[in-house]
Parts: sequence; structure tokens; C-alpha cells
Amino acid sequence: MQAASEVEPATLAVVTRAVPSAKSLEEGNRVMRGNWLKAIEDHHFQYSGVCDIRDILDVGCSVGVSTRFLADRFPSAQVTVSFARNVSDI
Repeated sequence: MQAASEVEPATLAVVTRAVPSAKSLEEGNRVMRGNWLKAIEDHHFQYSGVCDIRDILDVGCSVGVSTRFLADRFPSAQVTVSFARNVSDI
């Protein structure tokens, strides 16, 4: 699957633009993903009033890079994924 082989380089390209002050790609990825996960937590708490995230639906997850970060950050959550084989399936 071509998309799967392109995911990591594409992610790293985004990281270098999003976190130009990072001293390494790994640091930039931690910062970028950390900010994204914190935003999810803040949004959830703001609108639900509870801290515990129990259910996650990752729509359009492709090969699951973000899904892995979600599952690691919220280990007690039930994670459900949905992906399309082609853009026209969305």
C-alpha cells in the first residue's frame, strides 16, 4: 500500500514546519502530538465537564498513526476506527 509507506515521511515533514524550534524530529513530533492531544482533552472537559475520555472514534484514520497516539494517551478509552480505501469513499 503506497499510502502506508508515505505516512511517516509526511508526518515528519509536517513536524518540521509546525515546530521549527525542535532540536530533533522526535522532539517536534512529541510537541506537535502533545499539543493536539491536550487540545482534545481540553475540548472534551469544556463540553462534557468530565476528564475521563471513554470513547474515541477516529474517522479517516488511514494506517492509524494518530490512532496509536490516541490509544496511548487514553488507555481506558474504547477506540473505534473508520477508514476509506479511496478518497471517493468519503
